[in-house]
Amino acid sequence: MESSVLELFDSYGVPCAVKEETHAERLDGVELGSIIGFRGKGVRGGLAFVAPLHLLEKLLPVPRDAARSDVQLRDWSAEIANQLIGRFKNKLSARAFDFDVGTAVCFKGSTMSITFPPQTSEASICLTISWAGVSVYLDCAFAEGAAAPDGPSVRIVPEGDVLLF
Repeated sequence: MESSVLELFDSYGVPCAVKEETHAERLDGVELGSIIGFRGKGVRGGLAFVAPLHLLEKLLPVPRDAARSDVQLRDWSAEIANQLIGRFKNKLSARAFDFDVGTAVCFKGSTMSITFPPQTSEASICLTISWAGVSVYLDCAFAEGAAAPDGPSVRIVPEGDVLLF
């Protein structure tokens, strides 16, 4: 998951290093977040992305529309969550794990933190880009006995190399 976060922000020109934490320290100010669930044969879970409003404004790939600013930034937060889960899916698909992704749900708040109940999952991580106030939370559970098959991994086309329309 860490490489997915680093690669995504690098593709937008935002240099970062992440650290794994159980509870991320939050910066003061308004934050937007998006949660997206996923499930498939042998795997299920969710991903949450939380970032300060000012960083989402900076990363917005289109001119900001003052009349639609809230909607634009909420949609952009959801799109970043979609891109993160897509990168994670590509990495798992290369190991023969596949899953369907739900629709992102967005929220707005201040000093948000997400925690996972103890012992509810096999893999719960929080990655933080501390200078930017960004956190990415992943909660992923694999079915008992689920394992990647032996042999070479499946070749997945790198993100950004294919344009479909």
